[in-house]
Amino acid sequence: MIAEWWNLSSYLLPGGANPWSTPSYLTLYAGVAITMLAAWRGLKSHRGSPTNPLSPIRFVNTAGLKLACVGSMIEVIVGVWIEILHVNLLNMTSIAMIEAVLTFGILTVNLGMVIGLTIEYGMIKHGLMIVSTAKRWATVIFILLIFSAIWLGASGLFIYVGWILMALTLDTLMAVLLALMATLVLVSVKRAMPGFGSAIVIGIVFNGVAYFFVVTIARFPLYFPWGVVPLIVFELVLYLLGRTIRFANAAFFSSLVTGMLFCWTYYPFTAYLFPWAFSLQPLLLLVLLGSVGGAFLGNRVYAGLSTAVLGDVTARL
Repeated sequence: MIAEWWNLSSYLLPGGANPWSTPSYLTLYAGVAITMLAAWRGLKSHRGSPTNPLSPIRFVNTAGLKLACVGSMIEVIVGVWIEILHVNLLNMTSIAMIEAVLTFGILTVNLGMVIGLTIEYGMIKHGLMIVSTAKRWATVIFILLIFSAIWLGASGLFIYVGWILMALTLDTLMAVLLALMATLVLVSVKRAMPGFGSAIVIGIVFNGVAYFFVVTIARFPLYFPWGVVPLIVFELVLYLLGRTIRFANAAFFSSLVTGMLFCWTYYPFTAYLFPWAFSLQPLLLLVLLGSVGGAFLGNRVYAGLSTAVLGDVTARL
């Protein structure tokens, strides 16, 4: 995902399209190769025994690896397609659309990883997998990173498409999708990791990656990372309300706050793409609806992942 942000950021420079041999593309190819090798190795281990014989059930976690293989194949096919467009067309609109498909492939890989990691973390929490403290912490860290990657991937896609195809209607749609994606990721991770701070960690990762590539690659001027502030407010509101009302209701209120602070959540992109977000505009109602919709979907995603955990556990008891 970092390689994809690197690549998309370089598209914002004069000259547009990048040749296949740029560092961003080479990093992307390396990431695809590592993912395919790791998925193959994980699926191969399915025929073996669990790594820890002390676990109450015999379990090798291959959930999500097949989905990651599908995403990797999408990346390979689209990578060839992009090079054909670079050589023959060099049409930014066409390249923007195929880059969107590439990002879809990356998101498919990340979704597979989320499924697998969430199942593993759920089993560890319930004592169904006995692991070392180091592995437990590694699982937590990578869940946070993979949710950050999903947010980076989807938001990068919406920002990039909105940038290339600037139009009021499309800008509004991209703003709604960005608002939806933020709360979808935040609510999902808060359901999986309700402890204080998980949303802030994801915000730091998201804004850190965006800041680095926007400033160093796209050569935008230095700016204060205001995007972390709405996530701190989101975390605080959810923490305070969650002590008195149901989590789902608290999540909706927190998402409303994030929607109202949309202009800062995606700063500095909002300053260039959605300047209307900095004042009271009827379009902000659509953004608020997007935020609430993301919270609803986040709860549904968590419910689906919980079902996956229980299903895998039941199948092995």
